Amino acid sequence: MAAATAIVALVWVGEVVDRHAAPPASILLNALIAVFFGLMGALVLQGKPRHLVGRLMATAGAVSAVSVLAASWASWLPAAWLSRWLWAVPFGLIFLALLVFPDARLPTKRWRPVAALIIVGSTVAALGMAGAALDHPRDLLAGVDRELTPRAATLITVARLGAVLTIIGLLGAFVALLLRWRRSGGETRQQLACLLPAGAALLLALPLEALGVPGVWLVVAAVVPVAMTIAILRYRLYELDRVVNRSIVWLLMSALLLVVLALALALLRETFVGDSDSTASAVATVVTLLAVGPLRSRVQRVVDRLLYGNRDEPYEVITRVGDLLRRTMDPDSVLPQLTADIADSMQVPYVAVELDEPDDEPRVVAEHGRRAEPVASFDMVAQGKKFGKLLVAPRSEGGRFTPRERRLLEEAAVQAAVAAATIRLMNELQDYQERLIMIREDERHRLRDDLHDRVKPALTGITMKVELAREHVRKPDRVSAVLGEVMENLVRTQADLDHLVSQLRPQALERGLAVALAGRCEEFSGPALSVRLEMRQNLDGLPAPVEEAAYHILGEALNNVVKHANARTCQVTVARDRSLTIEVVDDGVGIGSTAGHGVGLDSMRDRAERLGGTCRVAAAQPRGTSVRVELPIGLVAERTNG
Repeated sequence: MAAATAIVALVWVGEVVDRHAAPPASILLNALIAVFFGLMGALVLQGKPRHLVGRLMATAGAVSAVSVLAASWASWLPAAWLSRWLWAVPFGLIFLALLVFPDARLPTKRWRPVAALIIVGSTVAALGMAGAALDHPRDLLAGVDRELTPRAATLITVARLGAVLTIIGLLGAFVALLLRWRRSGGETRQQLACLLPAGAALLLALPLEALGVPGVWLVVAAVVPVAMTIAILRYRLYELDRVVNRSIVWLLMSALLLVVLALALALLRETFVGDSDSTASAVATVVTLLAVGPLRSRVQRVVDRLLYGNRDEPYEVITRVGDLLRRTMDPDSVLPQLTADIADSMQVPYVAVELDEPDDEPRVVAEHGRRAEPVASFDMVAQGKKFGKLLVAPRSEGGRFTPRERRLLEEAAVQAAVAAATIRLMNELQDYQERLIMIREDERHRLRDDLHDRVKPALTGITMKVELAREHVRKPDRVSAVLGEVMENLVRTQADLDHLVSQLRPQALERGLAVALAGRCEEFSGPALSVRLEMRQNLDGLPAPVEEAAYHILGEALNNVVKHANARTCQVTVARDRSLTIEVVDDGVGIGSTAGHGVGLDSMRDRAERLGGTCRVAAAQPRGTSVRVELPIGLVAERTNG
């Protein structure tokens, strides 16, 4: 900061004492390059030592500073000679920095000719003007109508050729930026997107300068280094966020105050015609001082938004997340979009959602950016249940979030938990619907097969026998035999139909669930297995889906005991509270490594989960297996009534 102030002071001192100095606009351009590129290059190198882009920026600023000093003290002949050619060197350095941005490497080896064009072109231009300035150390390219020496004219032609090569290299650097932006992703793409407008402004300055538009290069000299610095340091500057923030605010404030001061002086000199310039200067100074407060607050907000996103507007961040949950219909796109929105709002390099898995390690289901340690984690808790963690990387290596930012991210984690809970419910509902469709299809196929293979042939046989009886109507003995066969077929068909009907709704349930469960236990009880039933509450008035599920689940559980347990006794306990609980405990061989698997267990679990219940299989003490099923009563009743 002190060096920049000294440079500006020396500029104006030299401008006063030296009548041979370059025009003020040229000095101002070089001063801006010196201050902006020099300071920004120093900041980059402080955050990333030996970074090539930082070195190029710092060197461009230093060379411009020397050029400004030389132009300010042009009464000394060596300084005048330096001022006539040294100003061209920084442009080649700036163009080369654009070509290797942001990782300090060429995109590919094929871009080496472009780098060579910039290096050779800028070197030829500078050396050509340096040679020509030996003959014209004070008036070369100064707008003075004076004939050049033959040697100087030739060297200026060579310098112009070098300038053309440098401009071609600038075009190549801009094309390289575009191609990198299209092919890259994550942090690199964001860095390039930040610089592309500045590169376009630099490219556009060439024709605008040719058309005589004033002040074009002054704007570019400020915009390009600021854009490059923000792009490089937004995520990676180690504990220098505050330095970068204040430096950018200072630079922008300096430029704006210079503009305000210049405009005020221009207007006030017209107003105070005849008065001394000191009056206008004093009033202009007061106006500028009054503008400091409002300008600083506005500039600070803009810079904070560029570097930190919406961290100072927490309601806006939460609102964006809430809007996402309302407008997104595809469950698979909610969490990826949510991480992208949080990263964009907070201007952080990495955001991820890590969900807890019931029987496995936590799994990252959505992420945005490239992960860089350390990562801050925020618990995703909703409705008293933890669903996972929201992982967020700080903006800089080793950086930390402020307490205000942590509170904001904790609120975002709650929103992410709500989203995760909603998605989980939607996925479970979809799974249940798919399984329900499959079960219904299986039931339809089974009913079709039973009707086709058993009932239909029986009815066909009855029809044929009735036809045969009609043919033998005059033979009573034969008719009696045929009708007897018809009766047998009708009895079998009726039994088959009763069986099919019982599959749709067990007939045993018509006498109540308690009687039906007792009957189930009697079916499986015998000399080899004693099944005891204990019912602790009245089971009347339960919803039909709960009764059917309980009846079939108990049947499957007892069937598994008979087939696999090799047990002597089996205790069945049925209790009723907010849920209907059925517990089947045997004293058999117990569960093996395949516990929890099999057609019967899957069927029980599916019937329970379809009603929002649970089915757990575990080892019993001291031996055997325990099956515990809980079927919610109130939830099923609400669904049934709804």
